[in-house]
Amino acid sequence: MLLDELGEEIMLRHRIACGDSATFQGNERDVVFLSMVADPDSKQSQTAAHFEQRFNVALSRARDQVVLVRSVREEELNPNDLKAKVIRHFREPMAGATTPIGDLMAMCDSDFERDILARLQLRRYRVRPQVGALGYRIDLVVEGAGDRRLAIECDGDEYHGPERWAEDMRRQRVLERVGWRFWRCWASSFTIDPDGCMADLFATLERLQIHPLGEFEGTTVYVEHRTAQPFADFGPTKGRTSEIDTPTVAKVDEARTGVRNGDRVVVRYLDDNNTATFTLSQERNDPTNGLLSVNSPLGKQLIGLVEEDETEFEVDGRIRRVLIVRTERQAGHTALKPSAVSGYA
Repeated sequence: MLLDELGEEIMLRHRIACGDSATFQGNERDVVFLSMVADPDSKQSQTAAHFEQRFNVALSRARDQVVLVRSVREEELNPNDLKAKVIRHFREPMAGATTPIGDLMAMCDSDFERDILARLQLRRYRVRPQVGALGYRIDLVVEGAGDRRLAIECDGDEYHGPERWAEDMRRQRVLERVGWRFWRCWASSFTIDPDGCMADLFATLERLQIHPLGEFEGTTVYVEHRTAQPFADFGPTKGRTSEIDTPTVAKVDEARTGVRNGDRVVVRYLDDNNTATFTLSQERNDPTNGLLSVNSPLGKQLIGLVEEDETEFEVDGRIRRVLIVRTERQAGHTALKPSAVSGYA
């Protein structure tokens, strides 16, 4: 679909790649789109340890921005499901680093910083004091639309004396390499001509197209959430509000037949990591000899699942969770590859 829409030249120029998490092992992109591949009708839990590595790889490939595409809500998932944990992470990716509200002046380290902050606020600029970046602290950051930002360093006070100049410039070069733009001002210069210094700052902001946005609204600045309507007449998703359109997932689900009677299934019990192999049978139930009735507690749960799905069943008053490791289709059936129904776009 990407090749049809964009063409090979654009995909090569921008190094666009599409695949599951293994495709991006050891590889990074500026922007990554992740597809959760789940909806309210098809949302098998994923809690096994080997899924954690895949999720970690998928969620750590973006340098600047990661976009999660999903059609399922957290309350529709098992709380221990890794997908639910991902949603919680996107809701609050940096716990404790929420949008600054209240007394921004108290967050400043010096009167010099507070003076510049006050003058910016009079112009309705959105300013964040003491911003962390790559383990460093930036005195003030002015934020504009479209993720435009300007770092302001207030030099010459007790925190930025002349002896710190070399270290400050080394820190600035590090941050500039990852995209930060800086404006610096000495306290002595500001004391002599504050209006001239501010005029230069306002000109810099205008040149960078950073315009006043007003006060913070109390919402996180790290995440933007959007809800989209699916195609009005698209099969099983008709009329349902989803986080974003996922027509390719729905088309896959139409072909998803999963485990059937007669199939051979290898499962791993997640509570003790033991594996077992069963052939599903309509008539017989002899797990010791590898025959599992489709009417048994586990057999009922396996019907319709595909490789790497998880399910749970009750036996002798105990809830057990299993992972579908491998399936072998009986003669006349074509097995679905796991990558057809799971992975990351």
